[in-house]
Amino acid sequence: MLKKQESLASHKWSNWDELELRHLKYAIAVTQKQGFTNAAAYLEIDQGFLSRQIKRLEKKIGFQLFDRNQRPLKLTDAGNEFLQEACQILSQVERAIESGQQLSRGEKGRLTIGINTSIANSKLPDILRAFHQKFPEVELVLQEIASYDQIEKLRNQQLDLGFFHLHNLQNIKSNNDDVLTSMPILQESLVIVLPENHRFVRLTSISLATLANEQFILPPHNLLYNLRDQINRLCVDAGFQPKVRQEAAWISTVLSLVAGGMGISLLPANVQNLQRCGVVYRSIQGQSPVLEIVAVWRSDNGSIILKNFLEVIRNLA
Repeated sequence: MLKKQESLASHKWSNWDELELRHLKYAIAVTQKQGFTNAAAYLEIDQGFLSRQIKRLEKKIGFQLFDRNQRPLKLTDAGNEFLQEACQILSQVERAIESGQQLSRGEKGRLTIGINTSIANSKLPDILRAFHQKFPEVELVLQEIASYDQIEKLRNQQLDLGFFHLHNLQNIKSNNDDVLTSMPILQESLVIVLPENHRFVRLTSISLATLANEQFILPPHNLLYNLRDQINRLCVDAGFQPKVRQEAAWISTVLSLVAGGMGISLLPANVQNLQRCGVVYRSIQGQSPVLEIVAVWRSDNGSIILKNFLEVIRNLA
């Protein structure tokens, strides 16, 4: 019984397995143009050839599409039902091809990106705007996470790209991890953050040595180790160890505590874009360390969307 069913299935398949999409296109054209003459002219093919192709199609499917005894030419009931479905098939094929082409060009899909406060407060809006203008159907999934978490997610292929400070990547590469590659985005210095009523606000730049007796609000070691380490070394070079009154994990919290008069801070220059009421920003007198923000990705990530995103960044640079 099973072999008989397989034989019947094979026979049914053989009736239409040689059909081509063009046969459906021909039949639809004959219907829409109301005859073989107009359809042949529209398709730019010989009318006799078109007629033979329609007959071949009818032989394969086992029923007539057109009632050739009527003028103007009309569809049979079976032909009408068949060609309605055929129109949907062609539309689906067109959509499938377009969708595949968009994916192959990186015009559809998603990209998962890690960001930090520095990139969010500086170049990120310009990057997002430029990318969305060029690739509006690509979904960008942004995750605001610490640098070392970004690096771990990049290693585990949970992120396509991350934005963070170069010194974090250099520490990783010292462990012979060369799967990650980077591109410079911007450089920024540190600035001094003061309450708006602080006695030093009248100065345009301030020597770090004059801050030796100030109370500091700083990010904790466990979240922003390298930034905190750089701040500490900068103060030590100026002749003092910073007196930390309060630690705060979020830059916005640091600014709020400074605005509340609890102390001062040293932060990356991008914080000036936050325009927080109650604080003022002053440059460091003398040479300030430069923090470089980079875009980081896996060198073995072949995503065309990632390639397009990196190209947008390069154009902005």
